[in-house]
Amino acid sequence: MGLSASQARLLSITSRLSDNELRSQTITTAKMSLSSRTTEASAAYMDALSSTNLLFTTYDSAGNKVTEKLTGTSLSQYAPLKNQYGLINQNNQILVSELDATNYENSANLEEFLDKYGVLQPEGSGSIVEVKNPEYDVAWEEYNKEYGEWKAKEPNKYDEKYWYETTSTDDELYRKFRAASQSCYNNALGGSAGCYLHVLAHLIDLECDGDDALASAYPKNYKTTLDQDITINAFHINGSAINGAGMSDDMVEVSQAVCDTSDVIYAAENDEIKQKLIDILNDPDATQEDINNEILMNNYYVDDSGEIQLKTLKQKCIDMFYVLSNYNTLGLDYDSVLIPLLETFQDDMEQAFTKEVFDKDLYEDDYNAWLEEEPDKPDVAYYIEKEVREIIDKDKGQWYVNLWHRMNGESDIKVGTTDENGNVVTDDKTSSGLPRYKVLEDGLMNSPEWLQYALNNGTITLERVDFTDPTEEGTGLADCTWNSIIWTSSTDITEEENEAAVAAAEVQYEQALRDIEAKDKQYDNQLKILDTEHNALQTEYDSVKSVIEKTIERNLKLYS
Repeated sequence: MGLSASQARLLSITSRLSDNELRSQTITTAKMSLSSRTTEASAAYMDALSSTNLLFTTYDSAGNKVTEKLTGTSLSQYAPLKNQYGLINQNNQILVSELDATNYENSANLEEFLDKYGVLQPEGSGSIVEVKNPEYDVAWEEYNKEYGEWKAKEPNKYDEKYWYETTSTDDELYRKFRAASQSCYNNALGGSAGCYLHVLAHLIDLECDGDDALASAYPKNYKTTLDQDITINAFHINGSAINGAGMSDDMVEVSQAVCDTSDVIYAAENDEIKQKLIDILNDPDATQEDINNEILMNNYYVDDSGEIQLKTLKQKCIDMFYVLSNYNTLGLDYDSVLIPLLETFQDDMEQAFTKEVFDKDLYEDDYNAWLEEEPDKPDVAYYIEKEVREIIDKDKGQWYVNLWHRMNGESDIKVGTTDENGNVVTDDKTSSGLPRYKVLEDGLMNSPEWLQYALNNGTITLERVDFTDPTEEGTGLADCTWNSIIWTSSTDITEEENEAAVAAAEVQYEQALRDIEAKDKQYDNQLKILDTEHNALQTEYDSVKSVIEKTIERNLKLYS
């Protein structure tokens, strides 16, 4: 064999040796993983040995013990000689079957609910009693509502639509005032302030007729809004053009209306005039004299509490009398201030004697039309006859009475409906605000695996009905309560070894061991083959390596 061929052969053997070592390591790793599979199979088998089934124990009608797998159905379905349990979720709702939920939802009251389970006397065989008609209060409530709405529409005789104002020019007193005061008013507009004092004097508390009586009645003293004094003398009356024209008697009638304390006439309301007073009161540059002058000339004044009030017409006349008597002292210009004041006053008198007239015909038409719309009182009997059907199966009846109250609350009438008094039945809901019950679909209701998992993990708890007086026939909440219990403390629930699971796990465990043992032997055989092949390759490797070394040695001697 040439040197080149030997070297090629040596490389091939080296490659095969490396491949064998890699394959050997892979098989060794696989053998080690078999021990993990053995541990897993053993753990699964041990879990099966510790697994149990939950069983529920009841008794048949003959008193024989009956054991079945624990399910929602076995717990909650009625049977004689059986304790009543309920499955309760984390919202404190009782989980009920689809059938129980349908029966409840299609019942307006406890009697209808019980009738769906066949525990009541047949219809027509119960006793007849008189009960309050539930429609009575409903009908009267509706009537009272309609009556209240109708009553609220009653025409109000003080409504402005029934009143209209007569124009002041048509009013007799106003005509007398205008006629009597016209001459004095015209003179005052011409610059004679004293002439209008005669007008004001006739308006302020004029009580007597004739010259002699007038002379004996005066002087009269009055106070202005700001507590200044004015004095009206006899000459203000008998020296006037009014008296000279024989119109003092007419002015007596006007004065009596102005000064009547039982039917007070106020100065004219005027927002513009009121605002003038407000502005000067708020003006920081206004003097007290400016403020006082405005109050005396204005239709409004400031009361003791600081509120702006409307003057009476009599007080307005007194204040104007003071202003006309003292305008020079007050610093007021006659033409620019007093003449506009007199003009405004004459207009105010027109407003003072405007009258409102009641339109009786319009009111009576509206009132009669309203009367025709009065609602009719309900013709509903207070009492009606009702059949009372007794419970014929006491134990089964009590079972569903208990269930009704756990789902609905204390009332025998369904929550959300109207009772015999016309009130909507309410109930304290669960802490989450949800209804007292929730439907559990039949698949889960009949699943022992689901219930066992839910109980073990605390997502479901149990309540049991306990009777406060077992010797007394139950009539509902009076004699029984739903009490929370720990399921492991219930004598009706027991555990047993899960033989089926153990048997299945044992078969799987033994099969797994057989598979592991066979695989291990297969790996051992493969390792033996690889070891034999490795030894042969190693021997050949050593031989070829020796040949190469000797060839190299000869060649070196040949060329040395």
